[in-house]
Amino acid sequence: MPIIIDPDDIPPDPPVESVSLDGILTVRRDDTWAGVYLIADYSSDPDVAQVRFVRVSENGDEEPVRGGNAAWAPGGVAVAYDHEAPLGVSSTWYAYPIYWDGTVGARSDGAAVTLPEPTTPQDVWLKSLTNPALSMRVIVMAWPTLEYGERQDRMDVLGAPSPVMRVDAWSLATSTVTIETATLEEREQLLALLQSGTTLLAQTRLDYGRPDAYWVPGKISESMSGPSYDPHRTWEVPVTAVDRPSTVDSRLRIPGRSYDDSAAMWPTYADRTATGQSYHDVTTGG
Repeated sequence: MPIIIDPDDIPPDPPVESVSLDGILTVRRDDTWAGVYLIADYSSDPDVAQVRFVRVSENGDEEPVRGGNAAWAPGGVAVAYDHEAPLGVSSTWYAYPIYWDGTVGARSDGAAVTLPEPTTPQDVWLKSLTNPALSMRVIVMAWPTLEYGERQDRMDVLGAPSPVMRVDAWSLATSTVTIETATLEEREQLLALLQSGTTLLAQTRLDYGRPDAYWVPGKISESMSGPSYDPHRTWEVPVTAVDRPSTVDSRLRIPGRSYDDSAAMWPTYADRTATGQSYHDVTTGG
C-alpha cells in the first residue's frame, strides 16, 4: 500500500543526537561551532584503555577523528570532538576499542547525524584545527580563481623535434580569498585566526560546488572600505591548499570548553564542584 505524503507537510528537523545500535557510541551535533561530540562507552569492559574514533567518508574510507586517534578512556569512557565533519550531508562515525595490551577490538556499530550548512551571508566556515575556539563564519565577497601548478621538467634533445618531458603530480590549488568583516570585534577575531600559525579548514554550502579545503594563509592585506570611523574591513588573503594534517596523537580540543573558559565561569575548584557537574558533563555538555 503506497504511503501518501501531504505536500504541505514540513519535514522534521534532522536529529541532533544519535546512538549506535549496540549502545556504545553517541554522536551529538554542536551547531554553534559546526562540530560533533563523540562519546564511546566501554565501561563494561575493564580491559579497554583507549578508543579510536573514525568517520566514514562518502567513498567508504575511514578518516580518523582529530583528537580521537586515539583517545584515552578513563573508566572505559572516551570523548572526541569532530570539528572537520562535512556540512549538509549525513556522516557516520564508529569507535574501535584499544586494549591495555595494544590490541584493537572490533568496530562498534555506527551512529550518524547531519551537520547543517550555513544559511546566512556568512556562509563560509574558517576553522582552526588546533584551537577550534578561533573558528568563525566569514563573508567571502567573491570566490577566487583556483590555480593548479604543474610540475614539469623539459629537456630539448639535439636533432630531435620533440623535447623530452618529465611530468610529476600537479600541485593543489592556490588562490586569493577576499573576506569582509563588519565590526572591530570580527576584525580582531579574523586576525587571530589567520595569524594562529595553523592550517585552516574552509567549508561552505554544497550548492557552491567548492569542496572542503585545508588552507595555509599567506601575506594578509587589510583595507578600510569606508570612512575612518567605519569598522568595515576588506581582506585579501592568499591561500595554498594542502593535505589534511595528520591526526596521530593529536589532542582533544573542544571550542568553548577549555580550562580558560571554565576558569572564567568558576574561578575556584570549589565553585566547580558546587555545580554538581562531573568532568564528563563539562566536557561534552551533557
